[in-house]
Amino acid sequence: MEPLSNFVENLKDLLFDYHFTVPMLAKELNISEVAAYSYLRGQLPDIAVLIKMADLFHCSLDFLLGRSPELQQTEFRAIPPFPQQLAFLLEYYHTNKYRLCKEIPITHSVIYNWQCGKFTPSLDYIVKLADHFGCSVDFVIGREK
Repeated sequence: MEPLSNFVENLKDLLFDYHFTVPMLAKELNISEVAAYSYLRGQLPDIAVLIKMADLFHCSLDFLLGRSPELQQTEFRAIPPFPQQLAFLLEYYHTNKYRLCKEIPITHSVIYNWQCGKFTPSLDYIVKLADHFGCSVDFVIGREK
């Protein structure tokens, strides 16, 4: 995945707007201060931390990642288990896992593991799915209403 250059800038802006310090952010996200500082230096968090961050600031994942220029503060729904969301996406976009494997590309075993709930997709794959379907990252994970 190409670096999402606006992530650091957006995170800094949100910290400023919410009057948060890095130690406060770390405490709210239940992460170490070292991890929080690393995000301000450009390291992307894993999807679970990114979701907590977006929930904390009431923003979309796409805004936080710099994929959307608009800060739309809204409430998002609880995220369904990914196997359920993947089935929804395949039906919604009238496709199947075989076509998805070919078009993204992604291996059948990776999708099988997602379907069985053995693994959840990494942020890289979630962004690839959003790009492939032409939707938001929040829609891919089921956070968007």
